[in-house]
Amino acid sequence: MKTMMKGLLIVLAVAALPLGASAQQLFDFNGQAMMPSTAGGVLTMYSVMYDPAPIDSPIPLDFASYEFTLVVDGVTLVSDGISRVFSGGTVTIYQDAGTAADYTNPATFTDGTAILVGNFTSLSQFVPPFGPGSVSGYLDWVGGARLNDMAPEDQLHWAFLSGTSTTSGTLLPGYDEVWDGKTEPPSTIVDTEAASMGSIKALFR
Repeated sequence: MKTMMKGLLIVLAVAALPLGASAQQLFDFNGQAMMPSTAGGVLTMYSVMYDPAPIDSPIPLDFASYEFTLVVDGVTLVSDGISRVFSGGTVTIYQDAGTAADYTNPATFTDGTAILVGNFTSLSQFVPPFGPGSVSGYLDWVGGARLNDMAPEDQLHWAFLSGTSTTSGTLLPGYDEVWDGKTEPPSTIVDTEAASMGSIKALFR
């Protein structure tokens, strides 16, 4: 009976652990982009992040107390056309309790604390002759005040995906495209302090 109870407790404890890829996690953003007109030009995109509830953010974010912005910068256009290819560049997530983001003043998107800084490993854009386009790529998080909220293996190979539009009614003066997208880890992030199977077994010795 004691052995059966011990086995049951282990099963229940394992069931309570975070599961590898059982739930989606993402950072959700909506913003405005300034696009390069020729190869060699630089792409910049400013955006505001939103609570993706009921989906979880990859790390907890206090949307009630802070504004979060996501900025893409330093991305160089390598080749133009229906399929655009870019190289380099960064993605930075800022946390700010002060100045509200204002698209007429881009500095308001970058005046907070940089909590995550990532480098693009690839980025491309599909631009059809008519209708909306799309952006896709990958990034690795390499810095920021909350980088260590993720285990090192959880910082790599995040997908960066966005719809793009040049004709959206929300496109603002001074910008070329509206971006509505997300960036997400390849699998559900597990807390770096999560219990191992060995530590669970140790509870019953």
